[in-house]
Parts: sequence; C-alpha cells; structure tokens
Amino acid sequence: THYLPMHERTSFIFLTFICLFCFVPASMAQDTNIANETNDEPKPVILYSGTPKKYEIAGIEVAGVKNYEDYVLIGLSGLSIGQIITIPGDDITQAVKRYWRHGLFSNVSITAERFEEKKVYLKISLTQRPRISELRYHGVKKSEREELEKRLGLVVGSQITPNLIDRAKTLIKRYFDDKGFKNADVDIVQKDDASKENQIIVDVNIDKKEKIKVHQITIEGNNVVKDSKLKKVMKKTNEKGKLVNLFRTKKFVEENYEADKQLIID
Repeated sequence: THYLPMHERTSFIFLTFICLFCFVPASMAQDTNIANETNDEPKPVILYSGTPKKYEIAGIEVAGVKNYEDYVLIGLSGLSIGQIITIPGDDITQAVKRYWRHGLFSNVSITAERFEEKKVYLKISLTQRPRISELRYHGVKKSEREELEKRLGLVVGSQITPNLIDRAKTLIKRYFDDKGFKNADVDIVQKDDASKENQIIVDVNIDKKEKIKVHQITIEGNNVVKDSKLKKVMKKTNEKGKLVNLFRTKKFVEENYEADKQLIID
C-alpha cells in the first residue's frame, strides 16, 4: 500500500482485496476494481487523501456488459444524472460496493472521465461473471443427477458465482448424507469454453465412497430394561444382521440418530 505524491491537484486512493481506487492529478480520475473470487471476501478498506469537492453528475456511461440495458446497470449503482456527489468521497465507494454485493460482476471500475467546472462525467466499466454453457455430473446415477438438478439451481445459461458454487456443494453433501454416504467428496470444476465467449463448462465430480451402515448398537448405563427393548424404540437407527431388522434401514444418518436417542429419553 502506498500514497501517490501530492501535486497541484489532489490524490485519492481506495484499496480493497485485489482492487484499487485512484485519483490521479492529471485527469482527476477515480478508479475502482473489485474482484469477487471467494465467498468470504474481505470488506473494502478505504484510505482518503486530498480535499473533497462536490460535483454534479452530468453523464454516466456504461461499458463491458452486452445483455443488460444501460439504465438497469446504472440503477444498480444508485447514482443518477443530476446527483451531487463528493469526490473523493463515499458516493463512488458505495456505488462500487453495491455492484460488489450483487455478485454478478467479477470486476467493477467507476471512473471520472472528465470534469467541466462543477460537473463530472462518469464511466462505469463492468465485467460479468461467466455463464454456464455445459453442465456435467460425474460419479452419480441418472436418478441422482436428475434429483440434484432440481435442488441445486445450476442451469445452463445462468451466471456462476462463488456463492452459487458453495451452496451447490453444501446441498450435494446434504443429499448424500441423507442417503447414508457420510464421507462423500464433492468437487466442482470450472473451465473456459473455448468455443463461446465468457462461458464455462462446469463439471460436478462426486465420489460417494462407501455407504455408512450401523453394524452394532451398544447401550451403556442401562440397568432398568433390556437393551433390546431400547433398540426397538429407535425407529431409524437399526443394527445390521438382526432378523428383527430385516426390512428396516441400516444406513446411518446423523439426524435420525439424534431423533432416535430422544425417543429413548422420552
């Protein structure tokens, strides 16, 4: 982190994760770049240098996004023509944060292109996150894939975000936990689609591993009733190899186990 030298005009520096706000003396431009790469990104850190001045926004240009109308993208910023803003100040900072929180853009730059007396012309440059061109599941049955497609929200043509990937991993793990695959591994890999601009191929790799089953239930500290009676109270946690449990599920599911322990207490 460093400060630009002071000349006849003021300088302003905005720093965040891998982003930079910059007021340069020659053009008095305010630049901001923010990249959303993970779900736990740090909040932007803002350092100010220089004397703030008020300007009226005389124009706003949008660049970098093709499939949204400009007025929609400008609306996301919270900025509008005729608005009085302070430069350097919180107005541009908050506008960038709004795009940052929206999650659909991997890079945001708001630049003061030129000044005319007390008026400023802004340029908003955006880089959209890529869209899914192909979605492939590996390591699961057709019925499991169809069920996951309903749950995950990963759809060909939709934009991919870190939050969406994290959510998908969580839901896949939960789905296979409920089926007794407690040790399932999930890896979601993205790679550029060379044939389509700003689109990616997503591979959902699932290694279910062995299903965890209940082989034996041991009850300690019980001197009142037979252990077999307590085991019968447990509805969804059953020992393998017992004739009485022949048609009952033997898979181990944490939630069911906790519920069955409560049945014993009750």
